[in-house]
Amino acid sequence: MITDVRVQVLDPAPVAIVAPRFSISSVHNVLVEMDDDSGLTGLSYAYVFDPFAAAAVEQLLLGFSSAYVGQSADDVRAIHDELLVKKVNFLGMRGMARLAASVLDMAAWDLLCRTRSTNLMGIFGCHSPSIPTFTASGLWAGIPPEECAEIAVSVAEDFGTPFAKIWVNSHDFGFEYERVAAVKEALGPDGGVIVDAAQAYDWRTVARLADKLAPLEPLWFEDPVGYEDLPGLEAFARDAPMDVGVGEHMYGLDHLKQHLDLGVIAHMVLDLERIGGITDYLAAATLCEAYGVGLASHCYPHVAAQVLATSPAASWCELAPLWDGLFGRSDVHDGRIHVDLDSVGTGLTLVDGPAAARAESA
Repeated sequence: MITDVRVQVLDPAPVAIVAPRFSISSVHNVLVEMDDDSGLTGLSYAYVFDPFAAAAVEQLLLGFSSAYVGQSADDVRAIHDELLVKKVNFLGMRGMARLAASVLDMAAWDLLCRTRSTNLMGIFGCHSPSIPTFTASGLWAGIPPEECAEIAVSVAEDFGTPFAKIWVNSHDFGFEYERVAAVKEALGPDGGVIVDAAQAYDWRTVARLADKLAPLEPLWFEDPVGYEDLPGLEAFARDAPMDVGVGEHMYGLDHLKQHLDLGVIAHMVLDLERIGGITDYLAAATLCEAYGVGLASHCYPHVAAQVLATSPAASWCELAPLWDGLFGRSDVHDGRIHVDLDSVGTGLTLVDGPAAARAESA
């Protein structure tokens, strides 16, 4: 039986991320520890980018935690659904409340795996113990081509994969072409590049940029337009000269299905804390399989790798190293992330133990 849910806002981690539409100077992680009466603890975390959002998520987590206390981790799916109906629905199924519910769901799954001395592959079966992986680090918007090439080489060598994501945002298409070309050349013939606009364009403008970049053969073009602009997304993707990926801003299965029904997306790049935790990510995997769409991950590499390992729809795992200081490096080599079939839990183990990772509550 679950006896307690503990929530802590950790010290902010300084970063220097220049996204296409904004800059990020710190990542604020909110750690969740879910205890049961056998002495086991399930782990998860939320990530946001400012202390006010972290404080709001902390309060939502504390408010929603009563749905789990007194219940069995075996009932993780039923608890998740009841929480959505009784609490989240009133606050809004898209946004911060859904995020908090997702994080609790992830902690419950980690606890369930630990009670059974296994992992997600042990519960659902393993389709593949390794998944192609790309780095999402360093190649931020606006960096000049020669520096992009240097960063691409460094990141590829450091993390063990010749596949990388680069962010674009300017209307100087020649400049963006040179940036992407520099990364592609630096990664070599066995590598590949993903282009991410992070919703920076309207569909007509991004269509011109995609035509410019087409000779470089990006693996896919990600988030070309605003995530609620389904007509613009469809108009762009239907004639795009490369595959299109979206998904990190999708909340819940209904939101996902709206995009799948367009019939133009090659990769759904889903974020665990937005799509609905492990419960809804597993369901999303089945939907992607049914629609013949690749399932990729956004952030959460430690946990996402396990979910992806269970699904025949898995296409790529995003290697976001922002959380390696908390949970250690993922096992990456030869361009693939490898899961440990003998591990216990969903992939999160604090490298220095819970006490070292906690900080004063914000």
